[in-house]
Amino acid sequence: MAINSGWSKKAENTADFTGRDDNRVMHFPGFHIEATQMLLEESSAVAIAVHTLSLDYGPSQDIATHYAWLPAGRYGIENLANLDAVPANGATVIVGAPKTKGGSGGPARIFAAI
Repeated sequence: MAINSGWSKKAENTADFTGRDDNRVMHFPGFHIEATQMLLEESSAVAIAVHTLSLDYGPSQDIATHYAWLPAGRYGIENLANLDAVPANGATVIVGAPKTKGGSGGPARIFAAI
């Protein structure tokens, strides 16, 4: 499951991409906790993906999506490039990632078969 909000158009400009306001609070799209709960309860999705900096929306203080999704044995992908080139339905996404002993994440090679 992936969010394609169009935010990737801002990737060329770091200030636009991070969406920081005058108080340095970031504003960008992410998974709302209610959507995350619905996916946990009603789908067999093993991963969620965003083309922004976090699974949670920018100003989140509690990162509720991280705390709900990841302990459920599922994983998340952040900063996904070229998501706008993938059709909304019908693609198979393949994720290859190295093992990171003791780490909380790392780089991955991700591609879509269309």
